[in-house]
Parts: sequence; C-alpha cells; structure tokens
Amino acid sequence: MKNRVTILVLLLSAVALSAQDKPFLDDIPYYIENLSVFELNQEDGRSYHIPEKSISLNGDWKFRYAESPGEIPSDFFRLGFNDRKWDNIPVPSNWEMQGFGEPLFRNMTTPFPNTLPSTMRDSLEKVVDGRLPASEMEKRWARYQLSGVSRDPFAVEVPYTPEFNPTGAYRTSFTIPSSWKGDRIFLRLEKVASASFIWVNGQQVGYNEGAQEPAEYDITDFVKTGKNSLSVLVLKYSDGYYLETQDYWRLAGIFDDVWVFATPQARIFDWQVITDFDRSYTDSELDITVDVRGYNPASDSYKVSAEVSRNGRKAAAMTGGPFTLGQGGRHTVKLHSLVKSPDKWTSETPDLYDMTLVLSDASGNVVDKVTKRIGFKKTEIIDGVFHLNGVPLKVNAQCSHMQHPSTGHVITEEVIRRDMEILKQFGFNGVRTSHYPPVNRYLELADEYGLYVIDETGDEAHSTEYVSSLPGFAEMYRERVRRMVLRDRNHACVLFWSAGNESGEGFLINEVVKEGKKHDPTRFWMYGGNAAVHPAEDIIGPRYPSPIEHEFRYGFNPQDKRPSFMDEYLSVAGNGGGGMDDFWNEIYDHPSLMGGAIWDFVSVGIDQPVHTLKDKSPYDTPANIMGRAKLVSGPSGKAIDFNKQDQWVQVYNADNVEISGDRLTLTLDIFPRSYNASGGYMINKGSNQYGLRQNGRDKLEFYIDTGRRELLSVALPSDWQDRWHNVTAVYDGAKMTVYIDGKEAGSRPARGRIRNLPLSLCIGRDEERCGQETIYTCDAIIDNVGIFDAAVTPAEGFNAEDAALWLDFEEEGGEGTFWSYGVGARTYGSIWPDRTPQPEMWQMKKSVQPLSFSLLDPENGMVEVWNRNHFINADFYRTTWTITADNEVVASGDMDLDVDPLTRSVYKIPYVKPSIVPGKEYRLDISSVLKKDEVWAKAGHEVSWEQFELSDWNLPAEKAPRAAGNVAVMKEDGKIVLSGKDFSYSFDTVSGELVSIVSGGREILTGPVTLNVWRAPLANEVDGWNAYSGGSINASGYGGIGHSNVLAAHYYSAGLDNLGHAVASVNVREFEGGAAVDVRELVLLDGGQGETRQLDQYIRGMSFDGFESTWRYIVYGDGTLTIRHIIKPQGAMPAWLPRMGVTFGLDGGLSNVEWHGRGPQANYPDRKSGYRLGIWKTTVEDMYEPYLIPQDYGLRTDNRWVRMTDAEGRGVEFSVDQPFNFNAYNFTTENLTKAVYTYQLRRTEDITFNLDYATSGVGCTARGIFNSYRVYPQAYERTITVRLIR
Repeated sequence: MKNRVTILVLLLSAVALSAQDKPFLDDIPYYIENLSVFELNQEDGRSYHIPEKSISLNGDWKFRYAESPGEIPSDFFRLGFNDRKWDNIPVPSNWEMQGFGEPLFRNMTTPFPNTLPSTMRDSLEKVVDGRLPASEMEKRWARYQLSGVSRDPFAVEVPYTPEFNPTGAYRTSFTIPSSWKGDRIFLRLEKVASASFIWVNGQQVGYNEGAQEPAEYDITDFVKTGKNSLSVLVLKYSDGYYLETQDYWRLAGIFDDVWVFATPQARIFDWQVITDFDRSYTDSELDITVDVRGYNPASDSYKVSAEVSRNGRKAAAMTGGPFTLGQGGRHTVKLHSLVKSPDKWTSETPDLYDMTLVLSDASGNVVDKVTKRIGFKKTEIIDGVFHLNGVPLKVNAQCSHMQHPSTGHVITEEVIRRDMEILKQFGFNGVRTSHYPPVNRYLELADEYGLYVIDETGDEAHSTEYVSSLPGFAEMYRERVRRMVLRDRNHACVLFWSAGNESGEGFLINEVVKEGKKHDPTRFWMYGGNAAVHPAEDIIGPRYPSPIEHEFRYGFNPQDKRPSFMDEYLSVAGNGGGGMDDFWNEIYDHPSLMGGAIWDFVSVGIDQPVHTLKDKSPYDTPANIMGRAKLVSGPSGKAIDFNKQDQWVQVYNADNVEISGDRLTLTLDIFPRSYNASGGYMINKGSNQYGLRQNGRDKLEFYIDTGRRELLSVALPSDWQDRWHNVTAVYDGAKMTVYIDGKEAGSRPARGRIRNLPLSLCIGRDEERCGQETIYTCDAIIDNVGIFDAAVTPAEGFNAEDAALWLDFEEEGGEGTFWSYGVGARTYGSIWPDRTPQPEMWQMKKSVQPLSFSLLDPENGMVEVWNRNHFINADFYRTTWTITADNEVVASGDMDLDVDPLTRSVYKIPYVKPSIVPGKEYRLDISSVLKKDEVWAKAGHEVSWEQFELSDWNLPAEKAPRAAGNVAVMKEDGKIVLSGKDFSYSFDTVSGELVSIVSGGREILTGPVTLNVWRAPLANEVDGWNAYSGGSINASGYGGIGHSNVLAAHYYSAGLDNLGHAVASVNVREFEGGAAVDVRELVLLDGGQGETRQLDQYIRGMSFDGFESTWRYIVYGDGTLTIRHIIKPQGAMPAWLPRMGVTFGLDGGLSNVEWHGRGPQANYPDRKSGYRLGIWKTTVEDMYEPYLIPQDYGLRTDNRWVRMTDAEGRGVEFSVDQPFNFNAYNFTTENLTKAVYTYQLRRTEDITFNLDYATSGVGCTARGIFNSYRVYPQAYERTITVRLIR
C-alpha cells in the first residue's frame, strides 16, 4: 500500500536519531528507544571460536535487581564502588530463575501494553474513513491493524518501552595475565536478554540489543595487566524486544557464556567453508575463504594454509600466496582443493573432518591457528524437491526451545546431549531451533550426533507484526540474521535457514532472506509466518494444515514448484499428539513434501515451590499462592502483596465456592497501587460467574451470571489509590450493591440464580482473561477476603465461620515443588521438563521409523521391507522375527536384509504354522535394532518394529463348563443381593446400579457401575486455538471457558459432566444356576433440567436430552457376571462425545494392572499404532502421567481383558465382546476435572476405573480431534464379563 509506506517513513523519521557514543546513564531512552542504535562499538559477526588464550567469566557475580533502571545506583560501574551488600548471582543464569522478578510466560504479546505508533494510527484512520484513497483490501487491512490499538492506560507506542522495565546490574572482576602483553583483548557475551550496557574499569565500552545473538567488544584499550573490573547493566525491555516476542518464558539476564580472550595482533578473524559435489556426488570441490585482520601486525608478510583430515588421513592441504597486512588492515584469502570421494555428512552418516587453519609470518612462524570440524554436503532443489547429496530428503523434526525447568534458558552440554539422545532414539532427524539461534554447543553436538538443524533468525514480532513493514526496523532485522548466519554457516548440521517466526509478512522478511543469502549462498530459506506462503521463501512453510489440506494444496500443487516443509504441525499440548500416521501417510506419497517439525519438544514447566494458605471458613478450601506474591504487613496482621504481574491466589474449585443460589457476598480489604488500573482483578470466578474488578482509574465492577452477565459499575473514590479500603459486593436475589468503606457506592436490580461455570476462583487474577497473553493482573495489597452464599452487608459484619471462603493471609505453608506453566501457558511438550519422554513419543517414533514392513502373504510369510533411510542400507541394523501366541514366543529367526536406501524389497520369512492353541492370538513381530554402539544409543536399541495379526490362525477358546453352583436372591436394606459360594453382587433397588461386588469376603467395588461419557478435559479441549474445529456451541455463556471458545465448552454446555438418572424399571429373576437383574433407565444430560426450545416447525416446549440405557446383569453360580449394556442416544447431542462406556470405583488394594491390549505406554485411538499388542503389567500408580494441567491420562486401547489384583493376585478380571479401552487412576474424575495445577490433585484410597466401548482421540492443539477419531452419539451394545479371581 503506497500510503502505508508513507506512514511508516514518517514514523521512523520521528524516532531515528543519529547514533552517538553518549554517556549511557545520562540518557538510557536514547539507546533503548532509538531504532538506529541497537549496538555500539561491537566487532563484526564471525564464526564461533574461542582461542586458547581465554578466561571464562562464568561464575558468581555481584548483582542488584530493580524494577526500572533509575533505581540502580548511577555510579555502580565505577572503580571502587561498594557492592558488598549486593546479592550474588550465577552467570550464566536468568535472574527470574534465581528469585529476582517474576518469570512470565507469554505466547505472542509483550508483557507490557503497546499500541500502534500515533502517526501510523492517524494514517490508518484516514484510510478507513476515506481521507486517503485506498482499495477495499487496503481498508480491511487498516481496520485489522486499528483493531489492535490498546486503550490500556499504561500502553506505550512502538518502539518505546514501559516505565516498568526490570533491570539487573552486574559486577565482576577478572585478571589479565602478563603473558597477554602485546595481544588484542576481547570481551564476548554469547546471549544477554535483552539490552546490555558494558563498562570495563569504569569506562563505557559498548551497547547491544538482541537476546539471542553474541556481542563482542575490543577492550584492549580499557584493560591492564592484573585485576580489572567489568560492569554490565541489563534491561529486560528495549525497542529490540519487539523482535523477541517468542512463545516461551520471557526471562532476562546474562544467560550464556562470557569470555575474555586474547588474539595476536594479526589473527584469523573469520572463515567460510563451502563444499560442492560433482554431478555423481562422488568428488567434492572444497573452498575455504579466510578473513585475516591486522591490528598492529609485527610482520610485513603473511600466508594462510589449511589442512583437512579424517581419522588421521589427510584429505586436502592448501596454502595461499603471501600477502601484506598493515595496521587495521584486512585481507581475504581464498583456498581451493578437489577432495576425492569424501565421506558425506548426513543425519544417518554424520562423518566429520578436522580442519586446521594456520596463519604464519614470513619466517614460517605460526601466528594464529584455528581447528574446527566440518562436513561435506550439498543441498539442492531439483524440480521442486529438496535434495541432500543428490537424494530427495524427508525431515522428521521437532521444534525446540532452549528450556530447562530449573535454569530457564541456560542449557548445559549434559542437557543438550540428553535432548539429542532422545531425539535420535525416537527417530527424529531434525530440529527447528524455534525461534532463535541455539547456543553454540548445540550446533557442535548436532554435527556430531547427526541432526539436521533449521536455524532460525531471532526476529519474532508476534504481537506487533506490522513492524516488518517499518523501514526503521530494517537494520535491526538485517543485523540479527547477519550475526546468525556468520556464526553458524560452517556447521554441517545447518540444513537450511529460517527467516524467523511470526514476524509479519512485510518487506523486511524479504530483506532478512536477502541479507542471509549474501553471507551464505549455499543454503535455502523458509519463513515461519502465519500466511500459507511467503514470496521470499525457497521452501514454503505451511503450518498446522490438516492432512488433507496439506496433501491437496502442497502435494498436488502444480503451480508452486517450491518444496514444502511444515515449520509447525501437530501441536502437542498436554495429552495430545493424535494423527501422526495421517500426516506421514501423505508426506511419503509426495516427493515435494519434505515433512515437518512437531510443536514442541520440551515441556514448558518450570520448578516452583508449593505455597499454601489457610482457609478459615468451615470448608478449609485448598488455596495456593502463585508466582512470587509475598505476605506483608496489613491493616490487621498479614496481607498478601501482588506486584503487577502473574501473582495471584489459586483457589480449588470446591463445591462451596461454586455458588449457584440467589445470594452472594464478596468482600476484601485492598490497598490499590497505580498499575491496578490495568488488570485490577480482585475476586474473580471467571469473567462471568461472579467477580470484582477495578476497571481503569475510575471504575469498580461487580458482576454475576444469572443466565446472562449482570454488571454493576460504580465510581471509585478520589482517594482510591495508595490507601486501604474495604470493598463489599452483595447480591440478595433482587439487586446488586457495592459498598466502599462501608458506604453504598451504587446498586442496580438483578434477579435469578447464579449460574455455575467450570472456571476456578482466583484472588488477583481472572482465569478466563488472564492466560498466556496477559499484561497486568493485580497491583495491590489484599487482606481479609471473604465469600458468602448469603447477602451480608458491612454493617452486619463478617464471620469466617459463616463464610464459603475466608482468607486472612495469616498462615502460609507448603511443601515440595511442582511444574508450573505460569499464568496460563499452553502446556506444550513431547518430553517432560526433567527430560523423561512422554507417552506420545512412542507414536512419533513409530510413524516415521526408518524401516517399514508390510505382510503381503501371511500364508507364505512374504514381507515387503521398505527402507526409508536416505543414505544407509537396511543391513545397518540387526533384524529379527518372532511368532507369538499371546506373549509366548513359539518361533523366531533372523532376517538378513540387504535393502538400499529409499527402496523396497520382498523377503520370505520361513515360519511354519505351529500347533494352534484355542483362545491364543497369534502374531508375527519384526524388530530392527542397532548392531553397534552409536553416540546416541547402545547396540540393541530398537529403531523399527512391526506387528501383524495372524487372525486366520486363531481358534476360539474352548468354553469350559461352568462350575456348579446356585445363586440366591435376597432383598435387604434397599439392595437386591445375588450371592453364591464365596461371592455376592448387590444392586440398589431404586437406581438399579451395581453397587457391591464381594469376593472371598472382600469388597471389590467402592463406587457403582454407571454410564460414562465424561473425561477430565484434555489441555487440547480447554484451549481456544482449535475451537473452530468444534463448530458453534449450543448454549450461551460457555464460550469463554479457558482461553476462549473451547472444545470442552461443547461438553459442559451439553451437561455431559452432570448426568441425571430416571429409572424406569428394575426387575430381578432367578433361573437354574443363576439369576438376572434387568434395569432400564434414562440418563439425562445436565442433570435432567431440560430446556425450552423449538421442538419442530410448529411446536415449542420443554426438551430433554440423554440416553436410554438398558442393563441386563446375569450372575452365574461360579461367580461370573455378564453385563449386556445397550445405549441409545436421544435428543440434542454435542457433535461428539469424549467417551462412551462405564465407570466405577475399585478397592485401592487392587493396584496391580495386567492387560491384553496395546502397551506398555499410554495410547489413544489417534495415537495407538506405536504401541504393541501384548500382555502387559504395571500399577495404577505407575500409570500416572504428570501433565502440567491435570486431565484424562493413561488410556490403553484395543484390549481383550484387564485384571486388577492385589499383592496376592486376588481381584477381578473384565473382558468385553469387542476390543475396549480402559484407564485407572487414584483420583476422582471430578478432581482431575477441577484441578488446574498438579498440586491440586488429591490421591484417593480407591481407584477410579473407566471401561470405554469407544474413546475420542486426543488430537492437536491447533486442529482438534480429527473426524475419524471422534466418538459420535450413536447406539452401542456391548457385553462385559466380570470374572472374580480368588
């Protein structure tokens, strides 16, 4: 848009000042809010190399934290400054992980409110109202941009920064040895978030913006032999932060290595290695370009030589001609050699060579030397297909942040190695370093382990994507990509580059690619934008398509000849990862589809202590301090201090706070501060059910939901800020009233019962509004929080004994830690924070395993082997086969495979049909393992497997005659009891429910057998990202559950969590050798409340929805029970159901679990092919999966039977006439549903057991549950057999 460019130029001309080296602390805004100043006095970017003459400054430094730079002593950098009373902090570290400030997780927004530059906003308004000529498309774009204008009172215009700007001042010292005399001395900081000012010995040295790129300074003129002082001032926010809005923990500080090193006065500064194979990909051209720099060189003539070798065998030796190098001079040396048949670097064959570069003087003395590892490889795009070393390539990658639960973004070599071991062991060959370049050691180890790296520019502007159209940001974009490419281009592991993530679609993305190609012409580029494609991309990067969308649009696309790599797909948040097979089935069928990167690898959880508060009401409701809120002195004892961001009290969603009557009182004492005008959350159970909130500087809001949101807004008193007040809000069934300091501030009529909604009660936060895009939550000290299910005025006084909740903040406790996801992060992750693989990983491994097997002819053992490897033969592995009868191996052998990469061959397995045992299931299993140790796994590690059911061999089990016995029928104490020798089954005479199973004098059941369609919602089901996949919700008020409109809202609005029962009949009868109980009931949604709606074209009336549920229980004399269960849905239903089956409670002693089905890890219908069928054993305790948001977990699918037994092997077995699914846990389903953090889970003595006839899959956070894995409302008929094990 022509006008758009004009706007942006005007904006930048207003803020771009000429860069000068002015005193840092005299005018900090000049540096941090000036787009033309993002670095000062830095060395050029270069390949990473730390010379032998070096000093690591990692260790303990002196540290002072403040909430703004103005709170730091203005002379802190001077020699002799007294820092003895300062704190100590380890470097590298993020200061939030050391207890300073608050760790904040944000998805896209800046943690402070920002808004469009005023000049840009004015011009956009002119476009919208017609004062500037524009097309209809340009007007829509302008309206969209204006929709993001913030009205927050603390909003700052881009590129300015907020007054609240967490700041850290660092001081340390280092000693320069006398042996460095005559050398050039440099200071290098690898990663500092985000803006950093440097002083050495009290003199200012330089400045940098950019958290993920190195900064290097020549400090030769600032240091002396002996002890020296280094001071660093780090600000969390600067104009550069607008390019750092990645979806991760927003942490600050010096969080990577700090070095001081010395070089000769003539040095090898940088180099570039380019390999280029011939047409047969046999011999390779090797070009090495060396940048030599002279500061005050001692010789008139120099030369550069290079040697390349592998395992002591020389592959190439090159020497350039002599050259002169004057003071401050630079010289480029180009070396060339033809290398015969070098070993190629790939993920499967990570063969590396040692390269030594030597700078020598005229006398042949070595002046400088650099040794690095390089690899020979060549990437090409041929006819729209990406090739590596002449081979079309598939990339199975994970997106990975640099993330650790206790150190934040500080990543050690030990952690990196563990991550890479897991990736390789689970079949991944690539990593997208989202969304910034990784630490140096990561790339060095990726070279070694064999992992393709999609190296990504750190320029995400997710909350202000328009900045990619602002010319003033151009040099900042270019500098970030330039430093990344120059640092990383010599690593063999870098497969291709990414121009960044979600930084808009403006022309600066083109500039990023152009700048990158200037410094590396050998690799291709993609971009992780939200548009489907970008014109600057060589490799298009669609994200989160469905499999059919991906295949048809990109696999069949004849117009766009660019290869496609899904830079993100199959988002795994919580219990997820469904549909992996669906994606890779289509990826393998189209050469132009390269694969993709799963979002995300490492769980976002960070270690946080559990802090508890005492509820003084009779209910003792669990309440926990979140974030770093502190107890301080209040008007009467202690109070709690919420400091602006991500600090609140989380109250468990107990029945007593789920107030649903027509009376309510909320009261608290509050000392509000200035930032409470933004956020202002006080007492909030979501944004609708009930709550109190300060809205801006002059209003206080009280709201309830009585089927619609009722709002009372009152004026704040003039002395509101920085003084203690009591606020009380009362609803008495007829009106809503707010009292401030005992005086009525306003009222309005309101009627009806408060509607309960499934959101948690919080103090200082609204769970519905305050998620991963939160700005400020509460800036106040709060005391004496009371909630009553009655109308109580301040004049009547408040008694904790009458309250539903009373928090006086006098008692704080707590024990242990938990993995926190902060104020509402999406709980991404394929591995837990402690690096334990999650169950989803086994499916990810199976879907893309290197060898795939197909059974073509079961009768003759003909198997097709597809070697999906690109570069190694199938004989790299040891492959074996077995025939099993259930779990017993009845035959086995080796498969001597010789299958070239990317080819298929048919093999005959010489098995012979064994003698068939009726009732056994026969399977052919094939397994491939490593023959020898690799850096990432030991010999014997399984890389591929397949399992084929030999169903034609199976014979039904011979039915053994039932043991003789009679069943007596009795009616007593409201129960129908069917009993026999050493057993009994009891049914409630009114409900017809099976309520007791006694075996050998022991009660088996602790909860009745009931129809079940509910599961504790998955993280994917309480996340608004995939809401579009669910369609519209058929009841109002539930669209705001969680982040926004969510899938679980469909379940809640239908009342799946609240089933009512209307029993039509309960009949019992005896027969010879047994007895039967028949029950027919209506299971009604939403407790059977019904709803008035249009029933047909002509009639409107009361409608009821639910299921007809018919049970026939037959008890036989040997103690066996069969349950014939028929379910028929009737009326309006949600589009699909979480599950269909039964649930009941089991005695907690029956904690040993054995099953014949898929395992051993948890699996769900849309991720089950990665788990073998067999007989498995575990315990209920070990089935637990610590998802950061408690949710349904631990399912096992395709089961034949399951046994729940005690330590002596006694218990019960369940089987069904069709394969079924089950899970079991030591919690109530209600607790799993209501808990939002793991510390809220309460283990029970009993076991909740869910037996499913059908279960919906887990899906993807972005695209929901695919259609074929949903449980649709339809008729189900199953027969369950219960066998007592005595």
